[in-house]
Order: sequence, then structure tokens, then C-alpha cells
Amino acid sequence: MSSNFETEFKRVRHIQYFVKCLKTLPSKHAALDTNRLTMVHFAVQSLEIVGFFDSQENLKTYSISKEEIIEWIYSLQVISSPQSPPTSAGFIGGSFLGLNVDGEYYNQGHLAMTYSALCTLITLGDDLKRVHRNEIISALKYLQLNDGSFQCVGLGSEYDLRFVYCACAICHILEDWSGVDQHAMIQYIYSCKTYDGALSLVPGQECHGGSTYCGIASLALMGALDQSFYHFNGWKDDLIRWCVSRQIEGMQGRPNKLEDTCYSYWIG
Repeated sequence: MSSNFETEFKRVRHIQYFVKCLKTLPSKHAALDTNRLTMVHFAVQSLEIVGFFDSQENLKTYSISKEEIIEWIYSLQVISSPQSPPTSAGFIGGSFLGLNVDGEYYNQGHLAMTYSALCTLITLGDDLKRVHRNEIISALKYLQLNDGSFQCVGLGSEYDLRFVYCACAICHILEDWSGVDQHAMIQYIYSCKTYDGALSLVPGQECHGGSTYCGIASLALMGALDQSFYHFNGWKDDLIRWCVSRQIEGMQGRPNKLEDTCYSYWIG
């Protein structure tokens, strides 16, 4: 069924919503406390897309301080010590353990949170000079597994294409790939390739829009996308066909699933 009407984009309403999310989240989101940095990332990037930060008047009207957000993000950076696990460097997702906790075994950086922190800092105009670059890159060496994938924390965790993408993005942003085995990463991505041209989160599972984005974006960041399409003859065409086939009215993440706005980003 097709729609013939146009929907007005309510820019001010969107700004009000994301500003509210930056200041006070509804109580139902309390379970996301360990992922609070990701929520800030989504809100900040959304405000950036609608041009909110281009106007000092906006910041004044809504009482938003970029500097305060930047300082809060840096308060979540794990400060490694000689006694800290080698995987501890990076950013945590919130202040659930308190701020600036040094040397705690469970106070370890998380790959997705480090990715969110770096992206948000850049969007807010920070120069990343306070980021502990060497420690973060060094931690990646210990977070990468033998099959080329990455676990998100050093305490033993899930591992899949999401964290391969986070590792690639971190290396790209910090302009240092010395902490990862790119060949192993590429081979892991290949192992997630499915018969229909998309990518699964881990080898042998069903392909998905989010995991496909993570794998293809990782290859692009490593400069290996064109050679991958050349290596697998016909893959690019299969991939495009799969992505286009996900559109019903909106985009679905997998065949026979309902549309979801997030897949307009992951696939579109």
C-alpha cells in the first residue's frame, strides 16, 4: 500500500525532545544507566543533524552547554594504572561506579562506549587531546580474539561484528591501527557473509541490517571494500539487491520482519 501524503518534519519538536533526553530521561530508561553515554551520543548526533549546535541562541535558549557535556564524557574515561588489567582503557557508559574510579577491576572501558565517546566529543568540537590514545589502542590488542573478532570488555563478553566496527572506528578516529590485526578482522567479516550477500553478527547465523552495516563499514574504514568486492565476484550486486529488497514502505532489518526506523539508517 502506498502513501500519497507528505509529512511535515517538526524540527522544533525534535529539538525539544532530544534536549529533554540530554537533561532528564524518563524513569522507564533507568535500566539503561550503564549505557547512558550511548543515549547522550544519539541525542547529540540528532541535534547536530538538525543544526542545533550551529546557533549560540539555541544553546542559550535551551540552557545547553557543550563544555559541560564534554567534561561529563571525560569523567567517564577509565584512568589506567600499573595494577589495572590491560583491557581497562577506554570509556565506560555511565557513572554507575562513581566518577574517576582508578584501578578497579570491574571499572573497564567498553568498546561501544569508547566509540560513542569519541564520536560525541568530535561533534561537540573537542580536540581529543585528553583522550588516552596509546592506552586505548593498546587495549584493543587484548580485546581482539583469535578469530579476528572483538569482545566489548576484557572481563569476558559477547563478541561479534558490532565490536569489529567499533574497533575500526576507534582506530580510524585516533589514526592508529597498530593495535589490531586487520587481516584477521577482514577474514572474520568474510566468515559472516551469508548466501544472499548480506552479513550476520557471527558466522553461521541469519543476516541482518545492523550487522551488514557494521561489516561493510568496517571494510570501508580499513580500505578493503573494493578488494573484497573484487575477491567475491558478484557480491556487490547481491548486497545491493538484498538491501533494496528490505524496503517495504520503511526498511526492515531482515526478511519477513516489520519495518523499523533504525534500519533506514543501517540499510538506507
